[in-house]
Amino acid sequence: MAARESFERDRAELAEEIRRLRVDSGMSGVAAAERLGWSQSKVSKIETGRVTPGTDDVDAILKVLAVPPATQRRLLARAADLNERYDSLRMLRKRGLHRVQEAIAREERATTLTRTFQPTMVPGLLQTAEYARAVFSQPLSMSGVDVAEAVRSRLNRQSALFDTELRFHFVITEAALRWKLGDAQTMAAQMDRIANLSTLANVRVGVLPWETPVPQVPKSAFVLRDEREVVVEGFTTRQSITDTRDIAFHQQLFELFADAAVYDDEARNFLARLAREHT
Repeated sequence: MAARESFERDRAELAEEIRRLRVDSGMSGVAAAERLGWSQSKVSKIETGRVTPGTDDVDAILKVLAVPPATQRRLLARAADLNERYDSLRMLRKRGLHRVQEAIAREERATTLTRTFQPTMVPGLLQTAEYARAVFSQPLSMSGVDVAEAVRSRLNRQSALFDTELRFHFVITEAALRWKLGDAQTMAAQMDRIANLSTLANVRVGVLPWETPVPQVPKSAFVLRDEREVVVEGFTTRQSITDTRDIAFHQQLFELFADAAVYDDEARNFLARLAREHT
């Protein structure tokens, strides 16, 4: 509760500062909305703290108000922090992890090309039910989760793989495939599942062996959705990044790892060897 109260207080303070800056500029809420191409109600909700504004929205408001650069940087940093904490709070709501999965499914269905880099675990779209159950049963990061609902929602997402209008490219490190989530049978079945899905015409699966030299250290998992968004997940946060420079950086990063990976029969043979080792 303390974290929630702190978040609400900080959001209210940001809202009040944005409102004060608008008043000091001599611009009315209606005039600001017209300049921004927004509804007046959107400006009102941001200024009263009823919504958490995205960094793009805060950046647009501050530019319309001709706020000094130092103030812009400070308030944008506060907005970014609020958005990260907001995602954290949503992810930690134990009543609704399956709803997060359903929201991700909608995003995947609206994406023509989904590129996933995963250095720590099997990507959700490729997980078996038993592996997903192990993921959602982790005692610290998943405490209190409705495991059955979360597993069901994750498996429902996988129907997108069979939509030939959509394309998927996965790059998975050997470390992610060796990290044991579940018993030996679960891990062996998971390797077989990845190999089978890699035969789909619209699904490309690359495996990155750990003896392969790579020019960049893999620090975190990320998902690229077309050219419009990159999503990075931590233990308690899920950040959606739309800055074009960040997207371009992650595209280059993905290509580095993809070029070093093995595919098709070579990848499937690698997975078969891992399955035997797991058992």
